[in-house]
Amino acid sequence: MLHEGSVKPPLPRAERSPLFGRSPHGYREAVSRQMRLLVIEDDRALVAALCDGLAARGFAVDRAPSAESAFDLLRLNPYDLVVLDVGLPGVDGLTLLRTLRGHENPVPVLVLTARGEVADRVAGLDAGADDYLTKPFAFPELVARVHALLRRRAPAAPAVLRVGDLELDPRRFQVRRGALPVSLTAKEFAILEYFMRHAGELVTRTMLLESCWDENYDGLSNLVDVHVSRVRRKIEVAGAPPLLHTIRGAGFVLDERGR
Repeated sequence: MLHEGSVKPPLPRAERSPLFGRSPHGYREAVSRQMRLLVIEDDRALVAALCDGLAARGFAVDRAPSAESAFDLLRLNPYDLVVLDVGLPGVDGLTLLRTLRGHENPVPVLVLTARGEVADRVAGLDAGADDYLTKPFAFPELVARVHALLRRRAPAAPAVLRVGDLELDPRRFQVRRGALPVSLTAKEFAILEYFMRHAGELVTRTMLLESCWDENYDGLSNLVDVHVSRVRRKIEVAGAPPLLHTIRGAGFVLDERGR
């Protein structure tokens, strides 16, 4: 149960995770892309609320209703954090967690459970959980715990990113072009942050897909180009040089020097 106050085809990937192996990207690179979470929960109403709420806060979120489906996603994708319900049908959450740790996967795991006894919390932590949250819980507390776990893993990031007169503040979710504020959606903010962390470098559509979208993205659509066009339009200012450039047949470059 979630307290109020709360809330296609899989992507083609150049690198697949070995079975429960370490993320091929690593946590240092994770700060340069949208954080990707896996929510493993069989309660449909709860998982929908969690995924919608986390996505609204800028996370890419995949969901799995069972340990078996979670196994498949963990084989395919590197995740920055897992939210895991203990009371899953079939293979339970603690068994999945022990398997994960047995294969030396260090991904942070936040365990959700309706069992609030000390012995239950100890069992979860002994199985390899990084944090523990008892149902029912307030959604803002879950978000705070997610952020705390991610901070433990990620190195410090620059307070403000700058390319020319374009500034992006990841902590405050703010963007400015010169003296003018720029209003972006969570997805647009993630895309622009990725561009700014790779300023002057070629960014391909595949790189954006892997960093800013979850498993539900339809790889046949032009959604990436649509979002990039919106970001370009929003950061352009009359009289100022364009910053986001399309390299035909290759991708995009964010560069104050022009192309």
